[in-house]
Amino acid sequence: MFRCLLALLISPVALISADWSWTWKPAGVAATPQAEICPFKYGKQWAYALEIDDGPKWARTFAVPFLAEYGFTDAPPGVAGGKARPFVGGLAVIVNSIGANDASVNWDDLTSMTAAGWGVLNHSLSHNGRSWGDEAGRLSDVQIAEDAFWSHALIAYGLGTGRAPTGYVYANGYMDYNRGGVLDRLGVRIATRVGGQTPADVTTGEINWLDYGRNYLDEGTWVADQKSDPMSGFPVRDGDGPVNRFIIDFTHVIDAKPESANHQRWRTRLKTISESWGAKGKDNLWCAPTGEVADYLRAVRVAKVVVGHDKLTVTIPDGMPGTALTVRLSGIPEKAPLSAPPGGVLHRRGDTAWITTPLIGQAGSPAPTPNIRQVYAGPPGEIKFDKPCDVAAVAVQIGHELPVKFSYRVSLKMVGGEKLMVEKNMPAGWFVGTNFHAIVPNAAPITAIGVTLAAQPGIKKVVVWAIDPTPAAGPKKPKH
Repeated sequence: MFRCLLALLISPVALISADWSWTWKPAGVAATPQAEICPFKYGKQWAYALEIDDGPKWARTFAVPFLAEYGFTDAPPGVAGGKARPFVGGLAVIVNSIGANDASVNWDDLTSMTAAGWGVLNHSLSHNGRSWGDEAGRLSDVQIAEDAFWSHALIAYGLGTGRAPTGYVYANGYMDYNRGGVLDRLGVRIATRVGGQTPADVTTGEINWLDYGRNYLDEGTWVADQKSDPMSGFPVRDGDGPVNRFIIDFTHVIDAKPESANHQRWRTRLKTISESWGAKGKDNLWCAPTGEVADYLRAVRVAKVVVGHDKLTVTIPDGMPGTALTVRLSGIPEKAPLSAPPGGVLHRRGDTAWITTPLIGQAGSPAPTPNIRQVYAGPPGEIKFDKPCDVAAVAVQIGHELPVKFSYRVSLKMVGGEKLMVEKNMPAGWFVGTNFHAIVPNAAPITAIGVTLAAQPGIKKVVVWAIDPTPAAGPKKPKH
């Protein structure tokens, strides 16, 4: 019974194939051109991503403009006239830490960053799991299911898109977060860790996408293990660069102080990449968030292209996240008039055209079912709902120094009485974060008319999540 319920609650909504078509006016009696999907977006030869861990606040204020100083264009290598594109990265967020304190990003920060082209990476609900140290760090099947469901569901809800990231960063490198393939079933399409498997060629062969490696560039490791070389871990430093590869750099910190050694190494590294293979160099590099790159690379292998003398159709099959794709058409006469598709990009050279489509399908993965909604966010006390609802979880935010023997009790108020949900004992001392008490997905939700949690110093906020009985209807503005 448990396994059946678990499978039901964490299975993503079925996806259907997505089609996109583009037409042009042929020049006279034209032959049918040849069409192929480019291995990388914009016809580039390799891809680069940068991941910043643990969702720090400075990522929005410093990292976004810092990376944007470097760039590439949306034209294929050697083709003039490309539009400038900035370097962007991905922010790995611990979901329970979002907005919990001044050092962590909040939902408005994430919305702003995604609008600037950055990606969000799921970095677990609470960052508790690990394979080293005491046994408390080894998560049970129940904890694995809970973390996967709620981290995915809360990001989809918090971003207001109804969609969750396809990129994941293992907390503490602990791969049990995907125990039993739970992340794969939720629609995660790439999961990264230091020590993962980085393929020498992502255009051929089998790839373990849920154990993908990256360069670890924290300051201590950079100095102690890698002789402070700004390009340490970068596979190729001359010529065309790491052709057919997808390179990921990973860090917890990029120092904002220009005089610091860390800042200078990052500036040298990004400048070298940009000036060698970006807009000022060979321009054969595509920089994008981890999930976006992986979605493209995986779609290339299964997407279908049909071309006629005046029409191109691209189809992404069932179960694939939406992505833009770049198609190279050969054999179109130079005199044939072509215009860029709406939301897409067109570049030409001779009888060859590169068409980058708009997004085909929906980006990201669907939020796990059942759908959730926020029914209360505010101070503790006697909380009454407007109407009975199926409670799925209660989150308790702690934001103060805790006294000795600090504890609290969360009870659900029901028509016929009250039911104790959890009694939590916490150590004394400073604690800022969220205790997340879930019912779903490991049990059925509980119908209640309210929640009781006595107010006391230390408890900052209570958030109650319930099952949303209405089917998902696209993006909606969340309440925070």
